[in-house]
Amino acid sequence: MTKKYRMTLAMRILLLVFIPLWALSGASIGIGTHYMAEQQTRKLKDDIKLIARAIRVPIGEAINQGDLATVQRTLDAVFSLGQVYGASVYNGEGQRIAAAGIARQEDTADNPLAQQMVRVGQDGDAYQHQAGRRVFSHFVPVTDETGKISSMVEVTRRASDFSSTMDRIAYWAWGSWGIVGLLTFGIVLLGYRQAVGRQVANLTAVMADVGRGQLSVRAPQSSATELGTIAKAFNQMLDDMARAQASIAAHQAQEIKLNQQLERQERMAALGRLVSGIAHELGAPLNVIDGRARRLTRNNDDPLALRELDAIRGQVQRLTRIVHQLLDFSRSGAQRETLQLLEMVQAAVDSVKHELAPQPPQITLDIADNAVVTVDPARFELVLVNLLRNACQAAESHVGVVYQTQPDGWSLSIWDDGAGIAADIEPQQLLEPFFTTKPKGQGTGLGLAIVHNIVSDHHGELRLSRADAGGLQVSLRFPEEITS
Repeated sequence: MTKKYRMTLAMRILLLVFIPLWALSGASIGIGTHYMAEQQTRKLKDDIKLIARAIRVPIGEAINQGDLATVQRTLDAVFSLGQVYGASVYNGEGQRIAAAGIARQEDTADNPLAQQMVRVGQDGDAYQHQAGRRVFSHFVPVTDETGKISSMVEVTRRASDFSSTMDRIAYWAWGSWGIVGLLTFGIVLLGYRQAVGRQVANLTAVMADVGRGQLSVRAPQSSATELGTIAKAFNQMLDDMARAQASIAAHQAQEIKLNQQLERQERMAALGRLVSGIAHELGAPLNVIDGRARRLTRNNDDPLALRELDAIRGQVQRLTRIVHQLLDFSRSGAQRETLQLLEMVQAAVDSVKHELAPQPPQITLDIADNAVVTVDPARFELVLVNLLRNACQAAESHVGVVYQTQPDGWSLSIWDDGAGIAADIEPQQLLEPFFTTKPKGQGTGLGLAIVHNIVSDHHGELRLSRADAGGLQVSLRFPEEITS
């Protein structure tokens, strides 16, 4: 397969612009030179004609008087002008009777052309050869008193006189044309390089950088309108590509996020089914153990045995509470009722205080008395109990509960003044099932996971952040659709 040849832009400019203009200037020089040659030839012929007519009268008088010496002197005087190459006088029969210059070198005295001109009897001129040289001759008839042609005067000039001058003019004209053409050629190439070549090279370099993946580069703006338009369009294309890639990346990130959420929901659903089955299987044996321990307590008076039985029942209650949490974790859906929020929070605070140490932290409630919300009472109470329990266990001395109305709903924040979460733990990890920051044996890792599920069922949002007091703040935001 033969490679197709492609011309560069510079070659196209030279071929389509420079060469036609150069050829046009050459044609103009050729036409001008030809016109000048004709003008010069006409001028030289007119000069010979004037000389011939100027000597016709004195030569005619001298011939009428038979004074050939005067005729010869007149011819010699004409030859001395420098413009005349030769001069001759012919009688009425066409015979040469006097000559000067090159005409003297002729081998014959008769000139057939002169004889023809005598017969015609009018001015005439023609190119001919004399003494082996090409000359231009002009013939002028000489008449006597009666008007009859008595003789013929011939004045000649070298034929080369007509071409030598024009040859010099043509030489200089065509030489100048060639020099100007070369200079124009160089100017066109230099102008192309300055006006187009550099800009095209810069644009090509930018395209090469883009091809190597450097999408941040941009083409420099050119002073030339056309190249500037190309650079602007190219930069616009790069900007569109950047925006498209950013949009694609955003869509990919959103898709990854949605896939992660879907995967988490599927994992949570599977875990919920597993947890529900385990909780049901553990519920019956725990009830049996607690019932028998209670029966033994009633029938036994040994203090040591009673203490051991109370410990057994305490652990059974702890396991029962874990089972209830597992069941709550696996539940979905919400049966909402309109309730006083302050009453629900106070009930949850009372429930938590029974589980705390003898000196629990101070709990401050910033909730309006008329705050009414629409929630699932049992499940939302579980949310409050879990969050208050975590806050009280982490707090140094203070826990706060703050209610706020929002333009599109309401929010409830629970914070503490504890140490907060470690820097190496992501807040979202706290929402994962069975993930806990408490010591081994003191937490199941289900509290915040249960809260998160219940809040999601209420179409709400759970956020974890650092509290102003230094500890952890859990913010619950619910949309307006579940407010009263």
